[in-house]
Amino acid sequence: MKGIVFNLMAEMVEEKFGLEVWDALLQATQQDGVFVSTEKYPDEKLFELVAAASEKSGIPANDLVKAFGEYMFPHFYQQNQNFFKPDMTLKEFLLTVDRVIHVEVRKLHPDASLPEFKYVDECDEELTMLYNSPRKLCMLAEGLIAGAATHFQTEYTLEHNECMHDGAEHCKLHLKVA
Repeated sequence: MKGIVFNLMAEMVEEKFGLEVWDALLQATQQDGVFVSTEKYPDEKLFELVAAASEKSGIPANDLVKAFGEYMFPHFYQQNQNFFKPDMTLKEFLLTVDRVIHVEVRKLHPDASLPEFKYVDECDEELTMLYNSPRKLCMLAEGLIAGAATHFQTEYTLEHNECMHDGAEHCKLHLKVA
């Protein structure tokens, strides 16, 4: 996991809960909290922070990961506006994630471990995204989708009936946009 992810997590925790909570999470996980944005860190470090945050807050880890994804999206937009066209829709953006964005990320960071998405484009108002990653961070994807929907001012519903956490080979994220 790239250091930028840890830095955004620190920013979110400090913004929403205070610096003392972030310090407590670092102490609980025996981490120093110094993350270089471009460096790669073991995924376990992130998972430990989420587990500690869940334990301290009583909020389920999946809910925290989803909230983090939603928090991440505006930062992604701010730093990557070239991926967005002025008249782009939520669905058009989501279709670019694996086909455009991840391709560009791999050019810049060949060692990046990105999830894979396959798409089933049923009709104008629906899209199914098949998420696959050994990290099983489908809730982060859900949060990023929620953040994107806010950005595009689009109401949507999401069904997540197949999940890798339940033994499925991929997560099936079926969106209906209003």
